[in-house]
Amino acid sequence: MKFATAIPNFSRRKGGAERYIVDLCTRMAKEGHEVHVYAEHWEEEVLGISLHRVKTIPFPKSLRLLSFAMKATREIKRGNYDVTLGVGNTLEADVLQPHGGVHWAWFWRSLEAYDNPIHWVIKLLGRVLSPKQWVSGWIEDRPYRRGNYSKIIAISDMVKQDMIQRYKGVGDRIAVVYNGTDIERFYPGNRRYREEIRKRHDIANEFVILFVSNNFRMKGLGFLMKSLARIKGEGHPSFKLLILGRDRQKPYLRLAAKLGLSDKVIFAGSTDEPEKYYGAADLLVHPTYYDACSLTVLEALASGVPVITTFSNGASGVIRSEEGRVIRDPTNLKELKEAIRYFFKSGVKRPPLLQEGKRAEQYSDRINFDRMMSIFREIAPGY
Repeated sequence: MKFATAIPNFSRRKGGAERYIVDLCTRMAKEGHEVHVYAEHWEEEVLGISLHRVKTIPFPKSLRLLSFAMKATREIKRGNYDVTLGVGNTLEADVLQPHGGVHWAWFWRSLEAYDNPIHWVIKLLGRVLSPKQWVSGWIEDRPYRRGNYSKIIAISDMVKQDMIQRYKGVGDRIAVVYNGTDIERFYPGNRRYREEIRKRHDIANEFVILFVSNNFRMKGLGFLMKSLARIKGEGHPSFKLLILGRDRQKPYLRLAAKLGLSDKVIFAGSTDEPEKYYGAADLLVHPTYYDACSLTVLEALASGVPVITTFSNGASGVIRSEEGRVIRDPTNLKELKEAIRYFFKSGVKRPPLLQEGKRAEQYSDRINFDRMMSIFREIAPGY
């Protein structure tokens, strides 16, 4: 199969979409397909993948996004490929798979992260007046409006519903394929790292709540800390909030001091070994305002760790009641507090399927790849 896709940064380290595309293309190349990637930057060449440099207008960012979309689309069309995949950065493709979900759904829901009305208005005005926001929305909208695609892949049922609400007549052309996770890397056996990580961060036999994100505000860290402040001193087991990711720590260190949580909060920074941290955790809390389908949640479940997240996270669609809790509003401190308290209760045991990581097998990267290839073969029969 002669396949092509485009993404500005072809790098596993950049983000979830980038990591997904690198893994998908690498696996396709290993299976003998002819893979072409159009990108502005890449860290290293991958055996079997043809990389094509897309030169963009570097400034301002709106023109950078637009010039990449236009040039990558034009160059891919010249390649006469069997299947092309668009992940939200091009103006057309055979298969559309926006990893960020629906731009305008994110635009409004993510504003809920600003609980101060003045901050909310300032942020809204900043977005409304930002050319980058309008260009991003236009690039995403154009393939749907023109209709010159064969299939849409929604990475969660939530994203599918957002698409149906935003774009008329797309329902019959949408396939839902949830993100996959590496179940050989993320699995319950990582509990063997429990003591290693706890010693590294001076954690005794305490209940560890894990928070993983590179965007603390958007993923609800502030409201999580406020909920924990209400829980502290209620007679529950002693706990630590272990924060994994790179973002500004100072505002949250100040908040922790204000809430009396300074002795409860640990910033671990970024790591190349997230699987060890899942192994050390008793609970993952991800009270996000918008996630198309959080890999963090899938990795935690695969690791045998129960999860609390929100209905604004597409990954909430895979969580069963015995595996975690899904709350409606991340700003509802009472709702988040009660969900956390449930897992503090003595006698709450992890179900066998979660302990063994069996449920995660349904959302493995291998199954995700097989479903993607099945869709590609519908478009390019004979492969």
